[in-house]
Amino acid sequence: MEFELEDLDFFLMDGLSVPEIRQTTGEPAPKVEIKVGEQAYRYDRSVPIKGHSAHLPKYLREQMAAGKQPLLIERPDRLYVYFQEA
Repeated sequence: MEFELEDLDFFLMDGLSVPEIRQTTGEPAPKVEIKVGEQAYRYDRSVPIKGHSAHLPKYLREQMAAGKQPLLIERPDRLYVYFQEA
């Protein structure tokens, strides 16, 4: 699955601004590997949209501190977490 850089938006949560792509209508479920422009991302996990604030910001901060760059795919009921591939 490939996206253009123009498809990027930003998801704001708990002081974080994380790049995201919104797929809140009938698109197929996200794949294990996706590309945005020339950058590849790999699926890590998904979390329900309701209740994500309980642990997702902490998890993303930890991963970012370890040098990983996140991308979120927003679906109608879940957020899919991807990280940039080296």
